[in-house]
Amino acid sequence: MKREQAIIIGGGMAGKLIAAAISPYFHHVQILEKDSKPENKNTVRKGVPQAHHIHALLHAGDHALERLFPGFQKDMVKRGSIKIDSLRDLAWFHHGVWKLRFKSGETTLLQTRPLLEAYVEERVNQIPNVSYSYGIKVQSYLLMDNDRKVCGVEVLEENKIKKINGDLVIDTSGSASFTKEWLEKQGRTVPEEKVDIGLCYATRKFTLPEPPNDFKIKLIYPNPPEQTLGGTLSMVEDNQYIVTLIGYLNTLIPGEVKNLEGFKEMAAKLPLPDIYQALQKGTSITETAIYQVPQIKWCHFEKMALPDGLLVAGDSICRIDPVFGQGMSIAALEALAIRDYFASSSQVDQLKKLQKQLAKIIAPVWSMVLCEDFRYSEVKGKKPFGLILQQWYVKKIFLLSASNKEIYQDFVKVMNLVRSAAILFKPNTVKEVLKHKNDDVEKVDS
Repeated sequence: MKREQAIIIGGGMAGKLIAAAISPYFHHVQILEKDSKPENKNTVRKGVPQAHHIHALLHAGDHALERLFPGFQKDMVKRGSIKIDSLRDLAWFHHGVWKLRFKSGETTLLQTRPLLEAYVEERVNQIPNVSYSYGIKVQSYLLMDNDRKVCGVEVLEENKIKKINGDLVIDTSGSASFTKEWLEKQGRTVPEEKVDIGLCYATRKFTLPEPPNDFKIKLIYPNPPEQTLGGTLSMVEDNQYIVTLIGYLNTLIPGEVKNLEGFKEMAAKLPLPDIYQALQKGTSITETAIYQVPQIKWCHFEKMALPDGLLVAGDSICRIDPVFGQGMSIAALEALAIRDYFASSSQVDQLKKLQKQLAKIIAPVWSMVLCEDFRYSEVKGKKPFGLILQQWYVKKIFLLSASNKEIYQDFVKVMNLVRSAAILFKPNTVKEVLKHKNDDVEKVDS
């Protein structure tokens, strides 16, 4: 049985994907976006400051988008996305070693966020029962049944307050979501984890007179705890390259990288000179875009009694460390989980089971992120149980990825969210980890 209307707060990637996912199960799905409509496909919306920066889809995200929008990958390549072999075309310096490179048969896409988001919105707009409204700010939820059920939203549109009724409301408005504050005003406590990382991104687009012929994306990660600066150089559409510098613990100062010379000087401080050398011959075609993530956080809506008819998804639940590139893929996996739920149930009231399912998607990624972020002693937050042992084991996996093909392939599957971390504990892998002596670590890191 189809319900009448679903309301989605926030028209970013999570909102669009979820709208497409649930469209068969509602007569109407309405997306409410507070930003004005972008002028063209290259325009970055005010509410998506991260859109200037690198966006490569992980395998899980790529597969999910193909399921939601059949023909997705072919269409994106036609529009300019760069299709790469995920291991052969990736040059990745990580924890002091270069990871192996070989033809894997696993592919993914490189492109700018505006190109990707414009395509997804175009596909969503082709769904007859989905409408997308810009310039509408949701201010509050509407309640009924003695405040036990959300039945719509109160919005501000053109300086006028109006009410929109719905059988289901899904908050995908991101880290600026008002849901937690609204719930706590209702007397409902939302458990939350916060970790202060002091992360800053600085990005410019370049053209290169001599495009690299031995890779399509290069990642140079800092080796914690001594190093806090890293960088990426990625091919994108229109023969352009996105260069992003990252700094943890507030070591990347926005004012120091605003002009081109300052940007290059910071690139020279990376663990390796590769990106800096490429920029010496390149031409910058944009100003520096800055994106700061002072802290990551996870609001545990699954641990509380939400009002019936309300679901929280995407960055409204969890703002993850973007360095690992898993945010969009998490949103895509959540969209599939929500679709599967409504495919088997017409229930829009008791959604606690579904909210817990979304938390299960986030949990392993959150664990991976904390393992790495807490390698810096200055990072503040609640450390998970067994962290030191986890960090020791995971670093062995990282180092073995420079020489052991099977272990690296398994690690890539975990990072790309297509397999559980359990595959990193196969008997042969554990044996290799235990054989990897401390003096080997020192030798590789030196």
